[in-house]
Amino acid sequence: MTDSKAPVSQKIIQGCSRLLLWVGAAVFLVGDAFLYEIKHVNFFLSLAIGIVGGLLVMVLGAGIAVASKSPRSGQHL
Repeated sequence: MTDSKAPVSQKIIQGCSRLLLWVGAAVFLVGDAFLYEIKHVNFFLSLAIGIVGGLLVMVLGAGIAVASKSPRSGQHL
């Protein structure tokens, strides 16, 4: 859970990170089937786009989460 004392900007960043993780998982799981069945793209191409696209979005979400939790050099307690 998020800390109630965290600033609003920190909560927004955490929310965006979680959203990107979930969207990446959805693209990873159903993106290739959507491209293959609905858009009639080549099977192997749609599979590659679904896997790579989903992984990139999930890595972006995870990267934002890690970067938001790391201590910054300019901030001292």
